Amino acid sequence: MGRILIFFLVFFVGCSSTKNQSQKNDRAISIAKERKNCWEAGDAPTLLSVIESAMQTPLEPDMVRDNYIQTFGCAYEEVDIEKNAIEAVYRAILQSLRNRNITARDDLKALLKTRPPRPDNLVREYTIYVNMPQSAPDESNVASYHVTILSLELVRTVESPMAIWTRVATRFMHREDHYRALPIKDEKSEFFKVIQKAQTLLMYAERGRMEDMLRLLRSNPAAAIPQPRSISSLAFGDQLRFKDLSNPQKTYLGIFLGKGIIASSTPKKKVVVYK
Repeated sequence: MGRILIFFLVFFVGCSSTKNQSQKNDRAISIAKERKNCWEAGDAPTLLSVIESAMQTPLEPDMVRDNYIQTFGCAYEEVDIEKNAIEAVYRAILQSLRNRNITARDDLKALLKTRPPRPDNLVREYTIYVNMPQSAPDESNVASYHVTILSLELVRTVESPMAIWTRVATRFMHREDHYRALPIKDEKSEFFKVIQKAQTLLMYAERGRMEDMLRLLRSNPAAAIPQPRSISSLAFGDQLRFKDLSNPQKTYLGIFLGKGIIASSTPKKKVVVYK
């Protein structure tokens, strides 16, 4: 089999990355060790199962009466509780805005960083300003929007001991804005669909089903794929092609799975996952 040009020469053999050099933070080291053998945590749920269960929670009747809607968010990417909490709440608020077809006038990330939500504090409410669609020339396109965090929970999952999920209720501060707004969409969490799709993609990679991976990504393997300038420019699901050094006319498709991990076809028409 011809040698394939790849970014890294070490095959991926687990779900952990190589130990980071000269870790200075003892807590970060501890979390890294916990993540190293993540597949051994048989009693830990997946974040997907946790948020799916949480999304079955109905909105409180008094909030339904007051024109609130609820949305959900989750995050696990960081080893810091506060960062994951901010990202989870941010995703839940964005989902709410999408559901109402409005956009934020404020910098939501900056607001949340100024008053960071955490599972152990009392920051539970925010008021932001949003852009409204105008139905009349003299009508204001600005409205105030109220955000209440109903749940913000830290949970140890297979992916991370610092995973966070949140349930958020939102409404217009003024009733007239509610009635002049566009019809509401009923989407609980778009990010849930993203991680659901990612889990399916990883399952296909594990089973060597490249065609199913491409179908899930709705990609055309015959289409031209721009080569990335560096591994840091890749995002989960991005495609790239490797050249066979023994036969430069041949290329093999690869799909980036994050953290330097790539699934790729090979000259023997098999699929390998490596780092």
